Amino acid sequence: MAPFAEALRERVPSREALLAEAKAQTARQRRRGKQSAAGGLLMLLLAGGIWILDPAWHTEDIHTAIGQRSTTRLADGSDVILNTGSHLRIESRLRSRRLELVQGEATFTVVHEPKPLIVRSQGVHVRDIGTVFNVRSDSRGVVVSVVEGAVEVSNGQTPARLLEAGQQVQASRERISTTRRIDPDAVTAWQQGKLRFDGTPLREVIADIQRYRQAPIRLDEARLGSLRVSGEYDTNAIESLIDLLPAILPVSLARGSDGTVVVHGVR
Repeated sequence: MAPFAEALRERVPSREALLAEAKAQTARQRRRGKQSAAGGLLMLLLAGGIWILDPAWHTEDIHTAIGQRSTTRLADGSDVILNTGSHLRIESRLRSRRLELVQGEATFTVVHEPKPLIVRSQGVHVRDIGTVFNVRSDSRGVVVSVVEGAVEVSNGQTPARLLEAGQQVQASRERISTTRRIDPDAVTAWQQGKLRFDGTPLREVIADIQRYRQAPIRLDEARLGSLRVSGEYDTNAIESLIDLLPAILPVSLARGSDGTVVVHGVR
């Protein structure tokens, strides 16, 4: 019997071995539980971080050629009308609706949702609070005009500015101008193919004209930029408007073979 007992002891674990294995199994289960909890916490933190960062998961770019206008309906039902030579980037995000006006001009008619609609351009942020607003972005900076409702304009450097219907500011990364009153119909006249000027400096008129033609038009002297222009003009007849300048201002024109126009002062 002694050899049999010895063989049995070799095949059957001892009490101490069984206790050791039970402890090891418990430790393994605890480690797996901790790893599972840590993984769940990591996923929760990751999801929370993504929600806070609000990344764009899809973008779409819309362009209009010189002289072209277009209307785009966003997924939420909001409408965007793009003016000539404009570039709009539409970003799909988790918790906000964001658009970037890379260049040009657009009027936004916003459908209200829990997600805020924000338009960015040149470091300027326009947050919709109301209904209809216009944004122009070019070498002169960003001009925000409210047609209906209200918007908040910010740049991260100066206090945010609240604009209501009939108000306008010019903004950049560094500053936001004082608020001024405007005629909303004049701001959106481009949608009817019109340019409206009311004592507008010639330098601003030239900048607006340039948006409707490929070849450059420029002033021969900086002083000419302070001359004032008033009236309503057809954007489909930009060359006629240019030809009209000597009839309404003390200037002359020099047209080049490549379409370039230089405005000279008359002495």
